[in-house]
Amino acid sequence: MIVCVVMAVAQLTVWTVWAGVSRHPSRWKLWLVVIAGGLAMLLEIYDFPPYEGLLDAHALWHAITIPLTYIWWSFIKDDAKFRTAKFLRKDK
Repeated sequence: MIVCVVMAVAQLTVWTVWAGVSRHPSRWKLWLVVIAGGLAMLLEIYDFPPYEGLLDAHALWHAITIPLTYIWWSFIKDDAKFRTAKFLRKDK
């Protein structure tokens, strides 16, 4: 568990630095994923038992990471378009 937390913190740190220094037009999506991903990671660390026997920390973690996956891939798509357009402008 400790190794997973260290790797997650390292990954979030790298993306935070990149989002901070980058002027990417879709960096707000990256900020959203980093912040919400960090908060979701806290659900995994500070696990709590099921509330009313239905909803526990792990279930909430899954509920949070589902939309984050869509936002992350939306950022990846925007990044590919941005870099391709930048490359094509440089090539001319």
